[in-house]
Amino acid sequence: MGFLKRIQHYRVYRRLILSYLFLIMVTIGLLCTILYSMFSNRAVKEIDLSSREMLSQVSYTANVVFEQVQNITNQLMSDNQIITFMYANDDDKVANYNANLLLSKMQSVYPFLANISIYNFTNKAYVDVASLPPDPQMGERRQTGYLGFYPRKVLDGNGHPLQLLTFKIIPEPVFSGATKSAIVLDLKETYIQNTMSSISSSSSNTSTFVMDSKGTVISHSNSEQFMKNFSDNDYVQRILSEEGSHGSFVQSLEHHKFLITYVKSEKLDWVFVSARPYDQLLSNIYELRNWTLLIALFLFITGAGISLIVTGNLYNPIKALVDKVTESGTSEGKSLLRLDEYKLLSEAFSNSIQVTKSMEVTLSRSSDLLKNGYMYNMLKGHLQSSSYKGDIEQQLLSRMQGPYFAVIQFQIDQYPSFKNTFSALDRELIRFAISNIAQEMLGKIYRTDQVILEENEITMIIQLEQSSPDMQLYYILNEIQATVKDYYKTSISVSIGDTVSAFGDIESSYRSTQRYMALKLFWGYGSLLDAMKSIVPGEPIRYPAAMERKIIDAIKLCQPKTIQKEIAEWTSLLSRSGSPSLTLQYASFLHLAITREFESIVEWWDADPKELYLALNDLPQAETLDEIQNMMKLFCFRIVDMIEENKTSLAALKNSKVIEEVKQYLQQHYHDPNLSLEIVSDQVGLTSGYIGKMFKSMVGTSFNDHVTHIRMEQAKTLLAGTSDTVAQIGEQVGIYNVSYFSTLFKKKYGVTPSRFREQHQQNT
Repeated sequence: MGFLKRIQHYRVYRRLILSYLFLIMVTIGLLCTILYSMFSNRAVKEIDLSSREMLSQVSYTANVVFEQVQNITNQLMSDNQIITFMYANDDDKVANYNANLLLSKMQSVYPFLANISIYNFTNKAYVDVASLPPDPQMGERRQTGYLGFYPRKVLDGNGHPLQLLTFKIIPEPVFSGATKSAIVLDLKETYIQNTMSSISSSSSNTSTFVMDSKGTVISHSNSEQFMKNFSDNDYVQRILSEEGSHGSFVQSLEHHKFLITYVKSEKLDWVFVSARPYDQLLSNIYELRNWTLLIALFLFITGAGISLIVTGNLYNPIKALVDKVTESGTSEGKSLLRLDEYKLLSEAFSNSIQVTKSMEVTLSRSSDLLKNGYMYNMLKGHLQSSSYKGDIEQQLLSRMQGPYFAVIQFQIDQYPSFKNTFSALDRELIRFAISNIAQEMLGKIYRTDQVILEENEITMIIQLEQSSPDMQLYYILNEIQATVKDYYKTSISVSIGDTVSAFGDIESSYRSTQRYMALKLFWGYGSLLDAMKSIVPGEPIRYPAAMERKIIDAIKLCQPKTIQKEIAEWTSLLSRSGSPSLTLQYASFLHLAITREFESIVEWWDADPKELYLALNDLPQAETLDEIQNMMKLFCFRIVDMIEENKTSLAALKNSKVIEEVKQYLQQHYHDPNLSLEIVSDQVGLTSGYIGKMFKSMVGTSFNDHVTHIRMEQAKTLLAGTSDTVAQIGEQVGIYNVSYFSTLFKKKYGVTPSRFREQHQQNT
């Protein structure tokens, strides 16, 4: 009853019981099925082999009989009395008697022969042993060879029917005319059937028969089937079509399965066939099946009992755990008994694990935050006023044994552009990836600790064994830069701080990394900066006021080339200072000077002067001198464009002269394939944007369209006046792509260059 209650109330216990029972049932079922199939298949194969051996023995017997028939024929053909009888022209009673006497002796030697007879078709003489009437059609039967065979039915002297297998031997082959004589040997059909019955111990329902190559039955276990043609049966057609000398297969005959076995005679054109009912073959197997089922049932009952015992022992620990979980509330215990025990335990353990993990994560985060806060304040120099003391400090001191320390700072280059390109989540992921790459590569050799400081910084504290970094550290840092560049298409600069020997002096190493990182202004993006790079040969310079004046004058004269040249010289002068702060300060001075110079003019043009001051906010974000130079150049060009756009009518007159100069230049250089607006603007000393707008407003067409018009007009002249190819003419007008040249020509004149030349030649 305890088992029944457990099965009724406990879902897991019920599943265990059913699982074991199902496993036992499937195992026993598969095992019994496999064994039964193996035994039944083996039995069928053994029976098939037995039938095949029986048929082979019968076939061998038939071959022996055939050989004896040939021997008998040879003996008869070699006897003078037989020869005398066969070739006598007149009926001779003495010769007939002698031949009959010899045939009787021969038949007594070979008792398997039912009759031996000789025909003389010349004198109509006939002698035999069994006193059978002569076959009137014997002389008319045609055969192509020396020996012929055919089955026949005759009546003996008492009128009883006989089924004979007749061998007809013609002593001399006759190709034309009638046969003169023949020796006939008759074999009872029952002789072959008795031979098969004596060899085989098959049941009465088994059909054994012999047929020729045409499907005619020569011998059959059922005498009524003698001389019937079975060639219409499917299994007979299959046997006759097979090329092998023996075989077997299963065939349905009259809605019953039969095992068909056949053997083909090597010498005779006979096929020996056995057809056994399939159910009789497996009669012993069916008994084996019944015993197998009984044994399987016994094993299943035994396995069920064992599974109940084993399941109970396995379930006891689970029940104890369930009782532990549910013992806190007796009111809930009864309802919990019908719940899934695994689900109940899983929820209990999951809650415990979740609480444990949550506490571990909280403790880990708290520890990481406390450690990072301590190191942050240590690097920033706020450690004296912070509350990060005690265990965190002791943990760091025990882990950071040195003997030397150095701070390494990784900074993402062009951070404003990086910030605009990626979302906050993507930036954090990339920053996390860079931190992991750096920590993994450095951690292979050095003991490292990461500190989270600024958004665009990744700071590492490494412990060294010597007072100065070795070359291996530089190789690793270069590899980190290359890896980040390859994977994230992001350039990073690296700064190595001064090496210190005391844990409390790490702040000074961090300060040195900031100083060295500022030198990126001179060394550019992707730099690896350290104390050696900080020794820049600087010279004390004063603010270059003269250069400032030249830049302002170039702006007033709207000379972009001069502006670009003067700004480049000004930047080159600042690069020799070796001071990033001084460089940024002087850049701000120049920007303010230009802004004050053109502030009033901008207001007079009804423009907002704040635009000039807002550009000053971008300067402190510049990371390299090239970036500062580009900012200043764009700032000056913007003022030049404003001046160009607001010139008076006098300026318009000057513009017309400029346009004429541009047109003249285009007429002279239209054949240059590199001809562009930038080249022309450099030629006249104005910006390309200004030239493009001015050309469009004064000429009425764009610069590119005007260049195309000049080239097409010149091409039309060359097509009409020269025999050069279209490609050559395209090159002469500055268009080296013949397909593009043909497209432009057809777009302008409506026909291709080749068609234009043909029309011109037809008109002239």
